[in-house]
Amino acid sequence: MLKFAVIGCGNIAVKSSFPALLNSKHCELIVCIDTNIEKGRIIKEKFDLPFENSLQSAFDKYNFDAVYVSTPIGSHKEIVILSAKHKKHILCEKSLAINLTEVEEMAYACKTNNVALLEGFMYQFHTQHQYIRNIIDSGEIGQPVHFQAWFGFPPINEKDFRYNKILGGGALLDAGSYTVHAARHFFGIEPIKCYSVLENEGHEVEIRGSVLLDFGKSKTAHLVFGFNNMYQNKYSIWGTKGVICLERAFALPPNYKSICTLEKQGFKKEYILEPCDHFNEELNYFVKNIKKEDAIINWRNEALSQMRLLDQLKYKSV
Repeated sequence: MLKFAVIGCGNIAVKSSFPALLNSKHCELIVCIDTNIEKGRIIKEKFDLPFENSLQSAFDKYNFDAVYVSTPIGSHKEIVILSAKHKKHILCEKSLAINLTEVEEMAYACKTNNVALLEGFMYQFHTQHQYIRNIIDSGEIGQPVHFQAWFGFPPINEKDFRYNKILGGGALLDAGSYTVHAARHFFGIEPIKCYSVLENEGHEVEIRGSVLLDFGKSKTAHLVFGFNNMYQNKYSIWGTKGVICLERAFALPPNYKSICTLEKQGFKKEYILEPCDHFNEELNYFVKNIKKEDAIINWRNEALSQMRLLDQLKYKSV
């Protein structure tokens, strides 16, 4: 059993992370940490879990092996580096940091202290993606040449950190990071060229954006994301013989049965996919691999590659 502390007790943690940790056969949730005292009352009532409003006090009072970081992006660097110095393994919600320089500092701290650091893109552990990969590998759509993804949602509370530049807000680091991550992992290589259009519309951060990635050899990706939109959460792969689309790609409840659609000339078929708790699968993966040196190195390199591209898209946008 890997003993966890959860840092940041917002909606995602309460709805997904806490249940996954409590239901896991491989994890034990030791303490919850948040600077908001009111959240401690809610956690006590709902989960009957120990609560601290200081990370240092949690380090002093409790014995745990790893931390799950679920705070605003702008606070990740300080938390990760402090946790690394206390020899805690780290599973940190995406995006890992505000920019590449911060990720480099975090990766160095974790390497120096010999602890694991995994950027938490939980969606990738859902079994539906392997199902789609198997269809593609079977040759059903021919040679994949184009990846498209959409992820965005209606307006959220104006006080939400996603609208705050200092806290690491902006559509690119939030919803956009999923689409970028998915495109990179689908093709399994880094793009050779990238282009982005980011729109602030009067806000201090971008609230929507569009990205074009060129992976070379006629492989491209078009990604669209934003906050103030009709809800979208899907991707599609266009091949030389057909197209495959996934209805709910990045965020879905553990009991949700997603729909995959396969189209070819004169043919269309829908597949109802099995539900999966991707938070739980992510935890299992983390626990299984935290003592494997090659995995730990790959996680750090992956986080650096992801942020390197996000920096290029953010600071070289047209």
